Amino acid sequence: MAKVDTRRVEMSGRTPQEHQDIVRALETDPRGTGTVRLDFERGGFDGWSVRRLAREYSAIIQGDIVRTGQKACRFEIRPGDYVSQGLRAELRDWYNAPFDADTWYGFSTFLPEDFSPPAGVGVVLAQWHDQAELGDPAGKPPLAIRYLDGTLRFTGAFAEVASHDPDRRYTFHEIPDVALGRWLDFVFRIYWSRSGASSIDAFLDGRSIFQFRGPLGYRNQIKGPYFKLGVYASGDIDGPLVVYHDNYSRAGSFGEVDPSVEHRPVEPR
Repeated sequence: MAKVDTRRVEMSGRTPQEHQDIVRALETDPRGTGTVRLDFERGGFDGWSVRRLAREYSAIIQGDIVRTGQKACRFEIRPGDYVSQGLRAELRDWYNAPFDADTWYGFSTFLPEDFSPPAGVGVVLAQWHDQAELGDPAGKPPLAIRYLDGTLRFTGAFAEVASHDPDRRYTFHEIPDVALGRWLDFVFRIYWSRSGASSIDAFLDGRSIFQFRGPLGYRNQIKGPYFKLGVYASGDIDGPLVVYHDNYSRAGSFGEVDPSVEHRPVEPR
């Protein structure tokens, strides 16, 4: 395994253990192709990184609440379930999106009717995270779907160099009093750019909800962002939080990733 540069660890703010985790991930990264279906129908987590699951209940494939097919994933966090400096249960798609090309993403999310984080505690349901190189600091997610006090928020960030205090913070769109107890079908077309303008077309339940064009992400990073979904709380919680996700796809068009329909499986590579 590659050695960790102590000086760069100190500069980035990560612990040596976190750096070793990054080294292991980079060494075993299956790279992937531009099209994938990860819909849980086979009953396993092939194609996903599971490093951000703290407990046996963090992610369970079940058949009681599903969007399409016979199975979906139930995510749960409880007080104390800290992983990588966060209270989280997340699955990561290994793929790093290419720069200066369109990538389409689709997935469905279900918030149970009793979903009720403490007031003022934000919950990330899905995010496109920047891919920091070993020894470099990470930044705020270039795009994230967040739940706060009943409102669904779509946020982003930009800076020349990755930072937790980016030059620009975006709130692309808000949906107050978001419906609980039903599936939300998300589709995104994202064009990531290191040097020019990035762009986003976002859809919910087949309807356009926002468009964006401008600087996004971090200019200094070599690899494009990767995708994660699950449940991640920004503060302390007073009881379990449960979220369901299903029918994740990444491909080249709306129709290929539409989460309201069942797609033929594509083997992750």
